[in-house]
Amino acid sequence: MYHIGICDDTDTDLQKLKHYIESNVEYTNDMQIWSFSSGLELLEVAEKENLNLLILDMQMPGISGFEVAEELRKYNKETVLAFCSAECVPRPEHFRVQPYRYLMKSESDNNITVVMEELLREMKRTVLGKRIEVTADGKAILLNVREILYLEKLKYGTEIILSPESVLYSEGMEIHAREKLDELEAELAEEGFARPHGSYLVNLRCVKAVDKLELILENGERISITRSMRDQFHHEFSKYFTKKYRRGS
Repeated sequence: MYHIGICDDTDTDLQKLKHYIESNVEYTNDMQIWSFSSGLELLEVAEKENLNLLILDMQMPGISGFEVAEELRKYNKETVLAFCSAECVPRPEHFRVQPYRYLMKSESDNNITVVMEELLREMKRTVLGKRIEVTADGKAILLNVREILYLEKLKYGTEIILSPESVLYSEGMEIHAREKLDELEAELAEEGFARPHGSYLVNLRCVKAVDKLELILENGERISITRSMRDQFHHEFSKYFTKKYRRGS
């Protein structure tokens, strides 16, 4: 069962958003929609129920959509989040809560339908997660790509470093996969991974800061960006975040 939350202080907008979801080609009977008229009401439920998708009005009385999102992210980092607004323009601090889309209420019906389709697909992809199979110590291991921080090229095979959030993670754990980095890169090409260095392939989702010389991952590790790969890496990084944060259109 997929759980979808819609939060807007205007009942008319709530009903419109619900209609756009329920009439979408990606909507299925295993999806449940929760409607909320205030941020506080939403948070009371979100602490107990895992929302897979949340469409959140930016401008609400009492507690704003951004403040709701900040609170939500303290205990749920996987909810696919879309901000919607009649006039609010995205600000840099809004990106801290990792919104997937910005949706303007003035968009045409066709544009909103397209955005809803993208959101529902991303929700399904996030819940199910793309997985890759690697061979380590003579065993086949199935890894969720979202749980990979980065991969490092070895003389024979590849070392895979997992996020602390991974169910397989343990302090000091190393996965030495038999597969070569080039092979794994081909599998991860459409999953937001890029090379800052000939020996590394990083999950752009886990990059917290980047400059010309290095990047910093969410666990604090630093990886240098070589001159030969600098332009291509920054291009991939920019493309990934442009796609992730573009407004629905």
